[in-house]
Amino acid sequence: MQSKPKAVLVSVGGSPQPIIKSLNEQKPEYICFFTSEATKDSTEKDILPCLTYKPRHWDWIITPNAEGLSECYREIATRLPDILKKWNVKESQLIVDYTGGTKTMSVAVTLATIELSSKYTYVGGVERNKNGVGIVIDGKERMLYLDNPWNEIAFMDKKRACILFNKARYASASEVFAVIEEKVSENHKPFFKALKNMSDGYDLWDRFKHEDARTRLYTCRDVLKTSSIHNKKLERIVDTLIQNTLFLDKLKDNKELLYYDLIANARRRAEFENKYDDAVARLYRAVEAMAQFKLKSTHGIDSSNVNENVIPADVREEFISKYRDNKDNKIKLGLYVSYDLLNKFNNPLGKSFFEFYEKEIRGLLDIRNNSILAHGYRPVSQDTYEKLLEVILKLSGIKREDLPEFPVLEL
Repeated sequence: MQSKPKAVLVSVGGSPQPIIKSLNEQKPEYICFFTSEATKDSTEKDILPCLTYKPRHWDWIITPNAEGLSECYREIATRLPDILKKWNVKESQLIVDYTGGTKTMSVAVTLATIELSSKYTYVGGVERNKNGVGIVIDGKERMLYLDNPWNEIAFMDKKRACILFNKARYASASEVFAVIEEKVSENHKPFFKALKNMSDGYDLWDRFKHEDARTRLYTCRDVLKTSSIHNKKLERIVDTLIQNTLFLDKLKDNKELLYYDLIANARRRAEFENKYDDAVARLYRAVEAMAQFKLKSTHGIDSSNVNENVIPADVREEFISKYRDNKDNKIKLGLYVSYDLLNKFNNPLGKSFFEFYEKEIRGLLDIRNNSILAHGYRPVSQDTYEKLLEVILKLSGIKREDLPEFPVLEL
């Protein structure tokens, strides 16, 4: 049984009986009649007096040309939102009945409401005049509740969401999935809600909000896993999603994995968006983070507040005089000095850094320092990004396949 609609937009033609049948069966609180100049009067004379209930309010949208598609469409698109706002009726509470009016009016009312409504009705019948090909005989009308067209539109529109997602525009993909979720029938809503949550999760992750991302991705994982049972493409997406949540689980307890994530984030900026300045800024931070984590985990040193007693005696005075911050009296180490200290501890990472430094790292870091997002005005090239990425992978010993990769949506 269909639930009672809040409002109905109904196109009106020369035969009032189907309209009366539709309104008496649905009993909407609000009615908007879409009419031509010729049929407006019939709504008051032939339709409203025959209703078996009293609607709260009714209004008209009148087309100046019942055979002009543009004119019909324009009137509905312009007037309907204001009418719904006046009635305090949500778009989701509107049903569209395109039974009456010219064929042009029926097409226009459907086109103009496809983004607003997901519910359509039509009054047909089992008996017609003219040997079954004319109009429905009065009293023989039958109410038809049509399939939600958004069930089909969604499966086309989701391709647009997939393109956005695969271009690292996760928030935009989420917006598309949210619209689809709102419009499709109830049995399809959980699937598209899960896709929206997944997009939100990767958007949070892409902005380094790892714990929030982890929570959001877990909320959608089981729904998508169930949906993937008979869908190979979705199965691959779920496999990646599971691997990603496992990475976030590990990251929660092992912050050293953060530089894996920084490198992966840099790759998305460069390879999906061609934002090489952004990518190199992240790679620079990854190089810095590697030294910071190694100092902390191996030597117990916080590079933002170094205890002077842990600095090797032969360079202690030099470090104190050069790197003590006069504002808060803390000893703070930047990227180069952090690796220098690791090297003085004979740490393998520090040694590797200086093996690569003069030939491969120094020039690339100079380019970064002169970039727009650092201290200069020169944009970073794709070549610089690729060279710096390769150096960092060699320095860290990380393989590309070890980096977390977001799923590719193919739905």
